[in-house]
Amino acid sequence: MKSIFFKFVIFGSIGAAIALSSLPLIQSTTYAQTRPVQVAQRTPKVVYIRREVSGPAPSGRYRGGGSRNLAGAVCPETPLPLTAIVPFEEVYEPGRENRPPIVNVWGYTTSERPTFWVYVPYSDPKIPARLTIDDVEAGTTIYEQPVTLPTQPGILSLQVPKTAPGLQPGKRYSWFFTLECKASTAAATNSINVQATVIRDRLPATTGQLTATPSVENTKIYAQNGFWYDALTELATLRQQKPQDPELTQSWQELLSGIATTDKAKQNFKLDQISSQPLVK
Repeated sequence: MKSIFFKFVIFGSIGAAIALSSLPLIQSTTYAQTRPVQVAQRTPKVVYIRREVSGPAPSGRYRGGGSRNLAGAVCPETPLPLTAIVPFEEVYEPGRENRPPIVNVWGYTTSERPTFWVYVPYSDPKIPARLTIDDVEAGTTIYEQPVTLPTQPGILSLQVPKTAPGLQPGKRYSWFFTLECKASTAAATNSINVQATVIRDRLPATTGQLTATPSVENTKIYAQNGFWYDALTELATLRQQKPQDPELTQSWQELLSGIATTDKAKQNFKLDQISSQPLVK
């Protein structure tokens, strides 16, 4: 019996070994070859292509500070200052990077009478405000109009009316938005303002067909051809109609990301905070 059992064990072990040897080998590289799941990224719908300007640098001021050292000031400093929603560049002189940069602020439009947009941090309609447009070449003011501030902080539209002179193609204009922050106890007026250049031009003939009503497609066409004011107004109009639409909110953030070209400039502009502000009337 012992010999029979011994033979059974031997032959059983040999059979098991043969069976195991017939199984496919699992390579250790199988785990190394496993790749992480790729998460689909959303392709930006709106991409602003900055359009350069020829001639002298279009200086300006995209940010206006609050009143300082003025007793009873009606325009105190705020976490987010008065800000023009316009593309800009900050130029740091070689060897003087620690000093304030030279700032250029500009954008193109196809409209004779464009709409400008500013973030206003104040909610007092009693603060005097005005929009001014100057003909840079002639050195004259072609339009000036009082503006009533909204009852809450936010991004305000400054629409040039049909009664104002139209912008001429190819000419440079400067627009200013000014707050007269005079305190009741002070004799002097402390003005804060933002300033930007606007140049009118026409869309290239090769662009796509614009829709009759505001649309994301129109925004894309304007943005890709460097017409900032038109793209911004088109998308802002849509957001006013559907303020909770997540796709429009995403497109808004995409468009505003074209305001500044460097991380430092975006931080100076406070882009993340500005882009989340409500549109107000």
